[in-house]
Amino acid sequence: MGRQAKAFWIDAGERTAVTLHLESDALEVSGGRRAKVPRSEFRHIGSADGVVEFEAGGDRFRFELGDAASAWAKALATPAPTLAEKLGVAHGETVAVRGELPMIELTDALSDSARVAPWEAAVVVAVVRTETELVSLPGWLRECGVGVAPVWIVHGRGRATSAPGDTAVRAVMRAHGFHDTKVSAIGGTWSATRYSPPKNA
Repeated sequence: MGRQAKAFWIDAGERTAVTLHLESDALEVSGGRRAKVPRSEFRHIGSADGVVEFEAGGDRFRFELGDAASAWAKALATPAPTLAEKLGVAHGETVAVRGELPMIELTDALSDSARVAPWEAAVVVAVVRTETELVSLPGWLRECGVGVAPVWIVHGRGRATSAPGDTAVRAVMRAHGFHDTKVSAIGGTWSATRYSPPKNA
């Protein structure tokens, strides 16, 4: 859930109404024209007279954004946060992990963080692959004494997975007083949602 704005795609003298979605890995364009441009390909980013311009994949892109153009140029030029930064463990904060991490990207993101008991951790990461694991999670968190540390729940994403998705996770966690505060894509069929424990946990 990144930056979003209405814009006009200017190409060969034509202006086409589009919506820009700047995500962690790409700029997605929808509406009158569609495109997905990887952030890793952005080159020569600039803005002038309300228009953002940049190169990617050998093509030149121009989007009319009005007063928001300079802010968008800055956002396009800013490197996307790493997964460790998104999870809040970029500086080696202590971590407790429940379950087997499903992707090497997640393992790498946590590689600099010391593994500790849940009640000592600055961040808790819990993987839910089944409905049973999800339903038992709130009780496990209470039993482990997780009171203030944010809890990242790694869950399924999309239809090509049997793991519980964000809707199922939200229903269970909210029913036990947890509040979802942030979402982060992990990759493939996995995503993660951050929850704050109940005030009286």
